Amino acid sequence: MEAALFPPMAAHILLIFVGAISMVALVGIAYNYSLTRSTREKIARVEELERDVKILQRDIKALQDRLPKDAMPDNTDTKPAMDKAAGGAMAGNVKQEVWQGFVDDYNNLANSMNIPKAAEACENFVRNNKVQLLACVESQKAEDGKTLVYTAVDNVGSSRYWAWNVTGKPDDFAVVPNPLIEYNEELHHKGGMKETFASNYETGSFKQVQVKLPAQFTLRQGKWVIVQPGVIRVK
Repeated sequence: MEAALFPPMAAHILLIFVGAISMVALVGIAYNYSLTRSTREKIARVEELERDVKILQRDIKALQDRLPKDAMPDNTDTKPAMDKAAGGAMAGNVKQEVWQGFVDDYNNLANSMNIPKAAEACENFVRNNKVQLLACVESQKAEDGKTLVYTAVDNVGSSRYWAWNVTGKPDDFAVVPNPLIEYNEELHHKGGMKETFASNYETGSFKQVQVKLPAQFTLRQGKWVIVQPGVIRVK
């Protein structure tokens, strides 16, 4: 009978030792895999943000080119806000804008316009966020090179724009469309929307809108003026 290479006790200890090393190796491999996957996801996210930024910059530039020159307030920096976002995306560190929480809540609300109490939900949203209600009253003159005129209205149903006061800046507002109003050709061409927002709208009617970037307005001496057009998507 041949002698065993290792005594039974030593063999058991060796097996346990090998098993322990294998477990440590597996944990290490899993950890490295998770780090690699996390890094890849972050890189993919940054690349996605960079693409979105480029699209938004293109849309905003096209919209600004259509705005009459006197629509821009004097002594105001009109450099697109998305330039800052682009720089942040390149660095992998995108800073959240002051208005982002408001826009996120708005988009959630806009996705719920098919519920029975949508109008009530909008009333609550306007009240809770202290939103100012606006309508565009002279958009038909924009094609003649004249400034769009926005005016305050009394109720949600007659409003076309919602203006949220940017925290810490009493004269600055982030502006979004009224999600209750169906987006159609009349609203787009005669309601001031095509001058206020770049969008994917071409023709037809849509009941849902999502804000990618709110329009930036300023209120000076009772006059509402576009500082930076926004970007929306209808669906």
